[in-house]
Amino acid sequence: MDPIQLRQDAAAHLEKAQAIQAAATEEGRELTEAQATEVDGLLEAHDRDLASAEELEKAARRRQRLQLAADATEQRVDPTRRVRDDAPPGPAAEARDHELEARGGFADLGELGIAVMAVDPHMGGRIDERLRPLAAATGMNQAVGPDGGFLVPPQFATGIYDRFVSASDSLLARCDQYTVEGESLTFVRVHETSRANGSRWGGVRGYWKSEAAQMTASKPKLAEMKLEPNELYVFGYVTDKLLRNSPLALGQFLTRAASDELNFLTGNGIINGSGAGQPLGIMNSAALISVAKETSQVADTVLAENIYKMKARMHSRSWPTAVWFINPDVEPELFRLHGTAKNVAGTENVGGWPLYIPPGTFGQEPVGRILGRPVIPIEYCQTVGDLGDIVLADLSAYAVGLRGGVNQAMSMHLRFDYAETAFRFLFELDGEPWVNAALTPFNGTNTTSPFVALAARA
Repeated sequence: MDPIQLRQDAAAHLEKAQAIQAAATEEGRELTEAQATEVDGLLEAHDRDLASAEELEKAARRRQRLQLAADATEQRVDPTRRVRDDAPPGPAAEARDHELEARGGFADLGELGIAVMAVDPHMGGRIDERLRPLAAATGMNQAVGPDGGFLVPPQFATGIYDRFVSASDSLLARCDQYTVEGESLTFVRVHETSRANGSRWGGVRGYWKSEAAQMTASKPKLAEMKLEPNELYVFGYVTDKLLRNSPLALGQFLTRAASDELNFLTGNGIINGSGAGQPLGIMNSAALISVAKETSQVADTVLAENIYKMKARMHSRSWPTAVWFINPDVEPELFRLHGTAKNVAGTENVGGWPLYIPPGTFGQEPVGRILGRPVIPIEYCQTVGDLGDIVLADLSAYAVGLRGGVNQAMSMHLRFDYAETAFRFLFELDGEPWVNAALTPFNGTNTTSPFVALAARA
């Protein structure tokens, strides 16, 4: 059985169960007995398919890791031999060969670190043949590399990028991404601020034509958007003792630490970036709409009216892909929200249906939901009561320019007298919203945007 197909089946089961529950919730009723039985069956099928997929993937990773370790061992004995003598010909042997080449012949990052450390004359001055293609070009002696460092094979750097992009709180994965090959990437975007006649698409106007009447011309108003990737980095030292004693654990730790920090800097830039030497975050964008607090609203609280009004200011085209981002401090307030905020007397109503559906309420749903859209707790939102503690955003309306993946290098020369090896991780990106202003609707006065935040409640 294909684990990919199993995951797709699991997702289909969960989506069907959610649709049944959503229909009942919209009608203000509980599930019928038949519907409850059907939902339970779908959730069981979801869990079963997901568990089967994870078992198959775990077994595949185990086989791959053991095979790579075996190939790497033979590679150290004979650097010219790329696969085992008894390896069967065909695609399987070629796949192992390509995987090992992508790792530069090294089984893991720790083994690479030990090879780099051994280049130091104080550690024996031995040059591993696998290091020669990795020698940095600038100021580098190809024999022993006394003046520079060694680039890390792409497979390891790709693993770091894949890890932080696939993180549960990764914002980069939700954005509209583009590859920047030169210094910058320039787009032409429509400068539209109103849907009124004569303002759509920045000035395009259509007319109903009368017979023999002359047609009136119009044209769109365009603006440029330039993405110029800026560098962000992680730089640190590891003692040679740790490198020698725990090479495998070290590789795992460095991958985890670097990917987590790059994910944090990227996510914080997308939300709070100033636009100067870093992305322009949505909180500093001219397109952001700030929804004011309710009259006499108590400080540091969240009311159902806040949520309803934020939803109303979200552009209708963005709603299907919008996500609620919250500071974790906000979640206790969400549990108090109910579908009807006021009763007929105008006082607070504690009845009604829950407005916030917590994670795990239906099967193994990993995130909560408000009005059907996911709720993602992130560190980048402000604490409860401050502007931006709740942000409703459609990040598909946020453009990101990336220049390559993670560039990783290491050197034992910078601090050889401290018996430490230096690791450096570089990543280049820029980003800003596709829209540069809130949009006035054709009918109505309240502007809408793909980015809506709740104002301070002090």
